[in-house]
Amino acid sequence: MFKNIMVPSDGSEASDKASKIAIEIAKKFNSKITAIHVIDEKTMFPYEKLEDEGNEILGKIAKMAIDEGIEVSEQLITGDPLRDMKTIAKKANADSIVISTHGRNKLEKLIVGSVADRVIKTFDIPVILIK
Repeated sequence: MFKNIMVPSDGSEASDKASKIAIEIAKKFNSKITAIHVIDEKTMFPYEKLEDEGNEILGKIAKMAIDEGIEVSEQLITGDPLRDMKTIAKKANADSIVISTHGRNKLEKLIVGSVADRVIKTFDIPVILIK
C-alpha cells in the first residue's frame, strides 16, 4: 500500500492541497506519485487550450514532487472523469488515491463532489479525501 499514489487534479485550490498532501504521504512511505489530469471528452472548449492547461497542472505537481525527491509520472487523458477514474487508476497501477472532495465547481463545496463521491463508492483501493 502507498507504493503508487494516484493524484487526480483539475488545477483547483482543493486539488493543489490534495497534491501537496499526497506528496507528503509519498515522502513518508517512499512512494511514487502518478499525477492525473482528465480533459472531459464532452468539452466545448478548444482541445489545444485544454491540453496546454492540463500539461501546466501536471507540470506543477511534478515539480513539487521532484523538489521533494519523489518519483512522479504524469498522465494527461481525454475521457469522462466521472466514468473513467477507476479505469485510469487500474492502468496507472495505483494502489491508493488522494483526491480533493471538490474541484472547480463552486456548488460542490457544500457536499462531496460527484467525482470524489464516485471514487468513494467504486474504488477497492484506499481513498484519502482532502477537504
